[in-house]
Amino acid sequence: MRVSLAFALAAMMLTASVGHAWAPWKNNSAVSKKKLDRTYRKARGAYGSADYAKAVKYCDEVIKADPKYAPAYALRGKAKKDMGDVDAANNDLNKAIELDSKLGEAYYVRGQVHEIMGEMDKAEADYKKACGAGFREACK
Repeated sequence: MRVSLAFALAAMMLTASVGHAWAPWKNNSAVSKKKLDRTYRKARGAYGSADYAKAVKYCDEVIKADPKYAPAYALRGKAKKDMGDVDAANNDLNKAIELDSKLGEAYYVRGQVHEIMGEMDKAEADYKKACGAGFREACK
């Protein structure tokens, strides 16, 4: 009885000290994070190849798996802008900024959307925020 109690206490202390990092059910989150990152890279690649519909599709997959993945909203908004859907682009860019207020590219692209919509004051404000967030292209 004492041996089992001592073993149970030792196991609990070990578990607490390693923060469950060894637990097999915790590895699934690391795998899914890698998969999300890989899917996001595919989205960026599709965007770079001007395959905006495929970029949107990959971003949709990332957002479905992790609704707080701000860069996916920003990229999807950028792709939708380039596809001519400025309202949807604006919604995605707003969500990206809501999730990560330091995402300079989201401000920059939203500034472009505002420009397309003829909202020059809003565009200028977003360009300033993009520059302030370190997005160099907006500082020109």
